[in-house]
Amino acid sequence: MNVLFVCTGNTCRSPMAEVIFNETYKRAKAVSRGLFVHRGSTLSYEAKNVLEREYGFVVERDAEELRDFDISEADYIVTMTEAQKREIKRRYGGDRVFTLKELAGESGDVIDPYGMSERHYVETFSEIRRLIQNIPDFEKYRR
Repeated sequence: MNVLFVCTGNTCRSPMAEVIFNETYKRAKAVSRGLFVHRGSTLSYEAKNVLEREYGFVVERDAEELRDFDISEADYIVTMTEAQKREIKRRYGGDRVFTLKELAGESGDVIDPYGMSERHYVETFSEIRRLIQNIPDFEKYRR
């Protein structure tokens, strides 16, 4: 199973979701992309710190923009917000697009911590981890 996590800039939420998913579900694979990536963007400093502290990962990567190929390879396309879900459906159509909260049986958006304090990144990380670990459809892909 291939999961594609999408957020706005691919510098905070979707890269965190990618790491959390890949650590939680060893029998599946996730990647992350952004809808509107600024050339030369990288993972935010705060997101790097949280990932290193929580998982011991040193993540050095550039932000990557969503491409047609990414869509075609994904079994699930998972966004952080309803607006991102609508944008992907507008661009590509399809019935494989869900918000992260929707898959976990909740409603609403995962708040973007970009430009906020590291405490907000920790809160976002914790929320994403909780949501990912509570997706019933993915349980069979756990370690």
